[in-house]
Amino acid sequence: MGFLNSSFLFALAAVSVPLILHFLSRRRITTIEFSSLRFLEQMQKSRMKWLKIKEIILLVLRMAVIALIVMAFARPTLRGFVGSSKASSSVATLIDRSASMETQGETGGLFDEARRTAARLVGGLEAGDMIALIDYPSDGAVGSLDPLNPGDRLLKRISGLEPGYGSGGPGQALKSALEFLNKSPDLNREIYIVTDGQENGWDDLPPEVMDRGNWEGINLSRIRINPSGPANVGITDIFLPPQMLVPGENFEIEAELINYGTGALENALVGLVVDNERKAQSTVSLRPGQPTRVSFKFKIDAPGKHGGFIEIDYDRYDVDNKRYFTLDMPERISLLTVGQTESSLRFLSLALNRPEAGQISFKGIGAGDLLREDLEKYDVVLLYDLKKLDPAREASITGFVDNGGGLFVSLGKSIDPVYWKTFLKNAANISAGDMTGSIGEYIVWDNFDYEHPIFSVYAGTADRSKPSIPDIHIFNYLNLQGGKIIGSSSSGINLLAESKIKPILIYSSGLDLATGDLPAHSFFLPVLVRSMEYLGSRGAGVGQDGIIGELFTVRIGEVTEGIKLISPANDIIDINPTEGEGGAIIKFTVNGSPGIYKLATDSRTISLIAFNVDPKESSDETITTDRISELLGVKANDLKPGSDIAASVRDARFGKELWKEFLLAALILLIIESILGRTSPPKTAEKPA
Repeated sequence: MGFLNSSFLFALAAVSVPLILHFLSRRRITTIEFSSLRFLEQMQKSRMKWLKIKEIILLVLRMAVIALIVMAFARPTLRGFVGSSKASSSVATLIDRSASMETQGETGGLFDEARRTAARLVGGLEAGDMIALIDYPSDGAVGSLDPLNPGDRLLKRISGLEPGYGSGGPGQALKSALEFLNKSPDLNREIYIVTDGQENGWDDLPPEVMDRGNWEGINLSRIRINPSGPANVGITDIFLPPQMLVPGENFEIEAELINYGTGALENALVGLVVDNERKAQSTVSLRPGQPTRVSFKFKIDAPGKHGGFIEIDYDRYDVDNKRYFTLDMPERISLLTVGQTESSLRFLSLALNRPEAGQISFKGIGAGDLLREDLEKYDVVLLYDLKKLDPAREASITGFVDNGGGLFVSLGKSIDPVYWKTFLKNAANISAGDMTGSIGEYIVWDNFDYEHPIFSVYAGTADRSKPSIPDIHIFNYLNLQGGKIIGSSSSGINLLAESKIKPILIYSSGLDLATGDLPAHSFFLPVLVRSMEYLGSRGAGVGQDGIIGELFTVRIGEVTEGIKLISPANDIIDINPTEGEGGAIIKFTVNGSPGIYKLATDSRTISLIAFNVDPKESSDETITTDRISELLGVKANDLKPGSDIAASVRDARFGKELWKEFLLAALILLIIESILGRTSPPKTAEKPA
């Protein structure tokens, strides 16, 4: 406990006055014994003992009353900062402008309430105080660090702050605040954080902020603005399951939702919008705290770049009620087919290099020319009946797949089984047995995964409107194990497998009549085309997705001048690409509102990019002041964002003043003293007449 006006404590010397008067009022008494009073002696001793105790109690009470009155004038505080009410202060006011501050509170948006609270805070400071206003997370550098005195300029700066859509905690803002305060000569140095108290971002603090030595003589308070209204439900992610993105064909998209409340939510409405057209909607029940997925199936008739969003009903936090996505449906799938020689691919060229092959653009080369090709130009590579790959060509194919390219491997009669077993295990985590079968012997390929996109068009063959798959005789084959088996024989030989980790399809036989009669069936061209379309679609779809406030990197195929980023509001942001290995690299950070951004030149659109808020901003998890104190190594105070914020600041700065309590205690002691000090008149008994 401290005293704001300690100069009054000299008056505590008055406590000795009752003690002095007590000793001065004592009289020396001469004792004379009378034999006739000997029976009253015992009773008199007992009464005198009580009177002495009573005198001591009265003395202590009178001294305590004087002490309490003196200390009340000295303005006692229960807990206070170092300093005095007369000293000037340096104050760093941190205002949280992260996306979660868009949540609704009792009086509107939390950020609007934060601005009003900050205005009341600085309005209650002294004229000589210096205030640095720091907003976080900032758009690049910490904003508004130059300090000002309380007044209209500072209030105008506060009113000019706008909410943001970024994510993160106050780490860098606290670092800047400490640098400002540690240069200040003022006795009172204080930091106030106006925030919703969200826990996100407090786990990534700079070392300087967690260094207790930097907090010497600096005091920290948090003013937490609380949300109100219904619990928040947010869309946290969007998924495009493996499938083909082909114009006019159904495909599926999934959204992940989380109910951040404590109670279940029934029949939440979820809608899908693509290219400003509502495609579908559904209802879903959401258990508290558990991610729930909802899926939609729809068609897009035209290839190209498309943008859309999935939305839910509005709640107290609107920002996460929409999540944006992009779809890149390729107009053409660039296919590079590699055989032992270019002439060995004549059969595949006749099948794929024609209009019936749909959107496939075919090119065939011999293995010797593989290293001369720029694989970045292709969506899919088909390796056909190659004996083996040397290390350089194997590295080229592996790098192509690692960068998202699709790979189809057909294991014909010419292969080296030992090499390809090792390659498949390393590249696709798929193992293969020995080459089996010969002319005159065959197995029947008659089992298909009809849920897989390649074969889904053949599902439900009882419906005569759908094509059927004939029995296919395979002469030479390897039995595949691992991955996802999507084609096999009824005898248990696995012929077509998909890697679970990369866009790779393995066909364990050849694509010619020497290994089976597959090319003789009308089924051959559709299954080959759909396989190429499937692998080509794996590199498209929902891929251009960024988080607001985080660095985003995109690679384009060639260095292009005049690239610009166009926001959803058609604001233009100039971007300077840098040339790197494999083309131009563009790095930038979006700090605007969520939506679909367009990367383009004057003549064409390069890509569409969906920027969303960080899903962590949807969480209702908050951090306590005890946890803040633990992280920073300094005691943190919690202030209420009420209308009397200036009084709360004074209490935080100088401690809770107790002068009223001290005066009340003195009054109570006076009452007790008056009761104990009262003397009762002697009682007299009437004698009977």
